[in-house]
Amino acid sequence: MTNSIQVSPAIQAIQVLDDSTVHLIAAGEVVDRPVSIVKELVENAIDAMSSRITVELTTSHGAISRIRISDDGTGIPSDQVSTAFLPHATSKIRTGDDLHSCLTLGFRGEALASIAAVSYVTMVTKPRESATAIRFRITGGEVVEHTETGAPDGTSITVEEVFFNTPARRKFLKSLQTEVAHISSMLESFACLYPAITFRYLVNGLERFSTHGGSDLPDIFRALYPADAGMMIPVRGMDGNIRVTGLVSLPKLVKQNRQRFFIAVNGRLVQSPAIISAVKRAYGSLVPGSTWPVAVLMLEIPPAEVDANIHPTKREVRFSAERRILDLIVRAVRRALDDADLLDLRAETIEEQTSLCDIPLQEPDRKIYGSGAAMPAAGQVREATLAGYRTTSRQLLQTRLQEETQAGFQGDMRFPELFWIGQADGTYIIAGDKSGALFLIDQHAAHERVRYDQLKQKESMQLKTQELIAPVVLNMSPSEAGLLPSVLPVLADEGFIIEPFGQDTWCVRGVPVVLGRYEDPETVKELIWTILSGDEEPVRLKEQGSQARCMQECSKGRSGADTGTGDGHN
Repeated sequence: MTNSIQVSPAIQAIQVLDDSTVHLIAAGEVVDRPVSIVKELVENAIDAMSSRITVELTTSHGAISRIRISDDGTGIPSDQVSTAFLPHATSKIRTGDDLHSCLTLGFRGEALASIAAVSYVTMVTKPRESATAIRFRITGGEVVEHTETGAPDGTSITVEEVFFNTPARRKFLKSLQTEVAHISSMLESFACLYPAITFRYLVNGLERFSTHGGSDLPDIFRALYPADAGMMIPVRGMDGNIRVTGLVSLPKLVKQNRQRFFIAVNGRLVQSPAIISAVKRAYGSLVPGSTWPVAVLMLEIPPAEVDANIHPTKREVRFSAERRILDLIVRAVRRALDDADLLDLRAETIEEQTSLCDIPLQEPDRKIYGSGAAMPAAGQVREATLAGYRTTSRQLLQTRLQEETQAGFQGDMRFPELFWIGQADGTYIIAGDKSGALFLIDQHAAHERVRYDQLKQKESMQLKTQELIAPVVLNMSPSEAGLLPSVLPVLADEGFIIEPFGQDTWCVRGVPVVLGRYEDPETVKELIWTILSGDEEPVRLKEQGSQARCMQECSKGRSGADTGTGDGHN
């Protein structure tokens, strides 16, 4: 058999790319998925001083087929419409020096050109001082219509056949439910950051949510997230010309990801690991290291001290006085937590921790017990209540059982025969053995470990579902409700029975037997977010996620608030 040798192609001459190729490359930096289109167009509507913004999605054949953004802003003069679709054409800045004083969300002039390069775009725009509107259609960067028409004041942009000329980009899109959910989440963040603007959001003609302009942030948050609004507290802080305002959650309200963590700098939604770390530092040990509080933070910083020209999407920013800004955030959040009535929260936590394990603190009769002996009846650890799991530490996350990694360990790991000494803080069992060694056992983590081992044993068995006497109703935000259909098959395989129960409302009629008495709506909601964290697709999760993994993730989200962020101990 003759081995074939591949010869590298000859080096080609350097040449300037044609305009169409340049536009496609530039579009890939700005428009990577449908949510990017919505973000850019909504930001343009906000810059146009709109008081009403309507976002409409149309889906067909498992994909988003049309996006329409309408506003009542200033509109675009007829002689500037075609110029607006040219690369780097903008009314926001004139020279590079203007970047130091620019307060608009857009300034690069790339959005419309990039969107038009990969889709069919129709714009109808009318300035307030104009008698007629302009209808402008552009397909793949080519103008196909430029005529006068009638329309109300403002601008309406319709985007269709997204990525029609870049099929490879289409293949990397997520499922329809996931793409729509990302758009829903992004619009929720805009509604919170701009409470003075009326937002209306429709999917296939059905209204998902609407807000009333002129409201304040707490009212908007209450309308979007009614279940969480009661656990949010205001944040205010100022350091010279830097100001921070917004809302943060009480320590008992945490999420498994940063989906509900909104940060805006001068009105621009950004992603900032440094700010997130500063907020978590302000909470200290009040929240576990593996979770995130809910937050809506708006920073006002002089434009000259912020660099938003790092990435074409403007999602990242840099600060010239970063340490000063981060210190202000830490102080403001800590002051908000100090002003909140956390003493009542602490009393509630102590009471619920006591109910978790009904073990007397006085010393009982010293009786030897081990793997084959029973613990005294007065000191038996009872099954954990839901409240206990949600308010005590996430010990399964903090505990690292190292059976497989212990050097020189052989055989099955078992405790020696132990005798009961007492209990500390309703959380730790103190025991000893015949050699005089002292054992400090985290009873909550031990209980989780027992449940986990039970799941491992039943992994190959058919999962049984127990129906609930009183179904649990999940009142979800539009983004959460949009995600749920995509994970229903995974949840059904794990033993959940979940049915639609009105707009953005679902009814849980059955849970896996292994969950016992846990019927908290937050358990299912946190499981949904955990499953979809990292944009995992349901099909992939179904292949990778066994029953043990799914239930283990569920118990991670169920086991309450941590008291520290270290590695813990067993």
